[in-house]
Amino acid sequence: MRYTKYKKYYKISCFGNNDVWINKADSQYRTVGSSFTNGKMCRFSFNGAFNDVILSKNAHIVLESAYFPTVTNISNYVNIRLVTSTEDQVFDTQKQNTGNPLLITFSTTNQTIINGSELFYNFSVPSSFLSKGYIDFEIESPIVAANVTFTGIALNRLILTFVIVDQDDEEVEDNNLASNVEYKNYGRLGMPIRTPLT
Repeated sequence: MRYTKYKKYYKISCFGNNDVWINKADSQYRTVGSSFTNGKMCRFSFNGAFNDVILSKNAHIVLESAYFPTVTNISNYVNIRLVTSTEDQVFDTQKQNTGNPLLITFSTTNQTIINGSELFYNFSVPSSFLSKGYIDFEIESPIVAANVTFTGIALNRLILTFVIVDQDDEEVEDNNLASNVEYKNYGRLGMPIRTPLT
């Protein structure tokens, strides 16, 4: 009999008014093909909380909830991309394979997502993801008719919450921590995994 369990869960909440680059003018930009400022880079510091955390190869980040506030001159959809490197290969027809992975799209501003599912908002992350000390996001509204001003109070009400799941299986002896695996009879049909030696 062998017992396994997840190593650990980590919870991260990012609030717009804590963006390290909130008033940094060069964190705003124009996306390719746009005549107006329509993008913003955001960085949220972990303040040393996870400096010693090394994740397993199977760790992934899951969006739990999100709120995107009303921002002047954004009247169309908004993309939020995860900039901090991931283990996944991504492609979209707008940025091809050089863009950051698309985390979420809001149809307009003043939108909320709660109880995000790991089936839809989920990326693999490298073992150094938390020990880097920060997480970066890219906000873009590809279709605008005037410059969008993201600095100051515009994104103060932005909220993004995540769970990082380290899925590295670890053998333990305590069946209260994880369900047991019975090698003799496994699955719904009770089919043996190991066949007896003859």
